[in-house]
Amino acid sequence: MTRVSHVVRQEFESLKVTRLLFWVLPLVFFTLFPIGWLGEVYRPVGRVLDNHFGSVTAHAVAHALIFFLLGLALLGAFPVLRARPLLFFGVVLLFALGQEGLQLLYKQRPLVYDDFRDLVVDGTGAAAAYALFRALGANRTKDSTSTLRVL
Repeated sequence: MTRVSHVVRQEFESLKVTRLLFWVLPLVFFTLFPIGWLGEVYRPVGRVLDNHFGSVTAHAVAHALIFFLLGLALLGAFPVLRARPLLFFGVVLLFALGQEGLQLLYKQRPLVYDDFRDLVVDGTGAAAAYALFRALGANRTKDSTSTLRVL
């Protein structure tokens, strides 16, 4: 390998790490952060949450959107998940369980029906991301280690 190609390869690898840090980590943090708790301790955020996500439908749409974006970021950053849907959905399930678990910790209550519904909605958002990824043909790139072009 020539010196130039080695430098180019290193730059490409650092670009993939940058994409990972820029897209995936903030979404993981946002997904797991108990936003409802923030709304309780900081009332301006609580008022926004109450006004925009107070209904069951709006709450479900927010959950689906969060996991749709997380799914796209995971599929873009980790090409192995594109060819292994069970692994992808297993990772998403871990994030969904983590999110619900953190919510239960701050709410200090046992599981209720809504928590299971949220898991289904989370999975639906991730499934939509996977379906979009498949429809766009992102899993059929020449280089299976490449990332999604939009990321």
